[in-house]
Amino acid sequence: MARKLPQPITHEDFEKLLTEAKKQREYFRKPSGGLSPRGERFNQYIIAMVLAYGAGMRISEIIGFKDKVPILTKDKVESNFIRVVSGKGGKDRQVPLPGKLFIAAGVKREDFRNNLPLTVSRRAIQTYFEQLGDKVLKKHITFHMFRHGFVTHALESGIDIHQVQMFAGHSRMDTTGLYLHANPKQALDKYEEKF
Repeated sequence: MARKLPQPITHEDFEKLLTEAKKQREYFRKPSGGLSPRGERFNQYIIAMVLAYGAGMRISEIIGFKDKVPILTKDKVESNFIRVVSGKGGKDRQVPLPGKLFIAAGVKREDFRNNLPLTVSRRAIQTYFEQLGDKVLKKHITFHMFRHGFVTHALESGIDIHQVQMFAGHSRMDTTGLYLHANPKQALDKYEEKF
């Protein structure tokens, strides 16, 4: 049985979604410069989105899952990496800290750390991004599509497939390899360059 190709968020779609999420966050900024509780919730959605798209983290690795996967906390954030403890399959790994994306999101490193652990629920995150996708992209998206976007974008950027496999926490190379075929147009363009 053939495996279904992943449906990633493109970089352009990510930027559109981020722009709208930032607008929503700014709507709840207080005159003093801080965020209202609702603004803080939007900030947490933005942080989750950046971690999924910029570091390839699963929702369970960001907010935890039952007793199996611990929630992301400050002590797991290092200078340029985030330690994922007991990810899928109980595996530990390190993922890159998406510094440039946090800057684009208007989230300083200290603000990111101070927001950990995130307090928004799994369901709230999923619902928010489904609604945001409908509003901004006029299509159904899931939070996991940000992770697909990370793997696809990393491979398209020329990062070695073995490194992407390590960052994504894929136990099998053929899982990472699926993302090489996620963009048939790009594959055809490269083929036509050679032949």
